[in-house]
Amino acid sequence: MTFWAGKRVLVTGGAGYIGSHLVEELLRRGADVSVADNLETGTRKNLDSLGRPVPLHEVDLREFSSCVRVARGMEVVMNLAARAYGVGYSFAHHGDMLTSTLQISLNMLEAARLAGIRRFLVVSTSCVYPDDAPMPTPEMDKFTGLPEAANEGYGWAKRIAELQAEYYAREHGMEIAIVRPFNAYGGARYAWKGEKSHVVPMLIQRVLAGEDPLTVWGSGRQKRNFMHVRDMAYLMAEMTELHATGDPLNLGDDGETSISDLVEIILKVTGRRPRVRFDTQKPEGKIRKCSDPGKLRRLFPGFRPCMSLEEGIREIVTTWAF
Repeated sequence: MTFWAGKRVLVTGGAGYIGSHLVEELLRRGADVSVADNLETGTRKNLDSLGRPVPLHEVDLREFSSCVRVARGMEVVMNLAARAYGVGYSFAHHGDMLTSTLQISLNMLEAARLAGIRRFLVVSTSCVYPDDAPMPTPEMDKFTGLPEAANEGYGWAKRIAELQAEYYAREHGMEIAIVRPFNAYGGARYAWKGEKSHVVPMLIQRVLAGEDPLTVWGSGRQKRNFMHVRDMAYLMAEMTELHATGDPLNLGDDGETSISDLVEIILKVTGRRPRVRFDTQKPEGKIRKCSDPGKLRRLFPGFRPCMSLEEGIREIVTTWAF
């Protein structure tokens, strides 16, 4: 019998983009999955598309009583719920990003402890790293320097979530996995959120809407890792099963892609040719934000991305409805 077969697993944020793909991965592994989500960015449709019923608790996890209720009877909690938006919104709302995300993180781990749940996944972020982190970035100590300036509030919330995990593992014997995702993309479940959207859906939506000139935030020289959402879901499940040791793992693909190159891939796939204008007055985040894949390769030597970036962009364009 596999680790996941019949396991009662709660995925918070499970109706969302990454969360619903994780739910799908866990169902494939035989888990008995429930979801807690406030549906602010997630949708029931994401769960309906999985082809089998998944219990959904529509709750606000900033309320501790809700966290206690949804954790009851579970064996594993995988906490993906957060105030997670694109750089434009995050840059202007550090307080909101900090407070809401931290409330959820603190509440869910404490609720899991009270429920006697030993296995837990903390989904942190690459935003915990400082702007002057080495590139590509290895798994550095969470309190090295200040978090990434463009996402500082969100970064602080995730740093504290990791610290809480460290304390709870040591003081209560909990088995906690920690992952630090870089940029997820792909699949067919991203909910268009206007100015709060992330870079890949934002650019695709503008291109398909016929924007000309196409306005791109920043210089276009900034480089990013893009990992397919199904690969992230797979690695989250693997980490929770095999490496619940409190030792963080970056979730980032090997390749680096500049935003200007990303734009070119999108234009190639869509067949559109608008004029492209880079707006350097807008926030662009770090000029280079890329994961060192060394630890990922050591822990999961057989892991290979499910598809190339261009194949993933094509998948989005042919399946998403904006």
